[in-house]
Amino acid sequence: MKNNWFYKYKLYHLPFWFGYHFLWWTLRIGSPLAVLGSLVYPHAAVKFFFYMIFQMIGVYFNHYFLIPRFLEKGRYVIYVTAVLITILVSACLITSGYYVSAMVAGKPLEEVYGNTTFFSLFEGGALPSTAAAITLAMSIRLTRNWMRSKRRQQELEKEKLDTELKFLKSQMNPHFLFNTINSIFVLIH
Repeated sequence: MKNNWFYKYKLYHLPFWFGYHFLWWTLRIGSPLAVLGSLVYPHAAVKFFFYMIFQMIGVYFNHYFLIPRFLEKGRYVIYVTAVLITILVSACLITSGYYVSAMVAGKPLEEVYGNTTFFSLFEGGALPSTAAAITLAMSIRLTRNWMRSKRRQQELEKEKLDTELKFLKSQMNPHFLFNTINSIFVLIH
């Protein structure tokens, strides 16, 4: 089953991301039916996919590049700086999706999203959503790593106890053999 292309290329992540953003928009709008209804319109679908794609890129960049190279090696200041830059860049790219979706709708931005500025779109939607996505993914990764290290520590302790037991058994065997030979020697005399 793991040789399947769906798992090989980690395409099972796409339904997760779709569901994550669907829930995020449901919390923001208030109704799952309203979210589904809005995704019928091309401009809303474009905005939705801008959120989905650029948050995925930000999360996986953090997950596969920043965490192994900086966080796991104890370079915390560089890591925090890089994560903040990643969040800001991802949020800016997502905010540009509002302009692209307005172009797809063939209307000015103000007509589609109300009287808004780049900063209000950035601050009000893209930034908190991106920060939440990256924080959630980072929490999952760090929790998984912590659980693996705990499991590995328990395995090492078990191996250590097994080794000590084998060592004690190996010490006992020569002693038993010596006593047996000594008893035979005494019985012979």
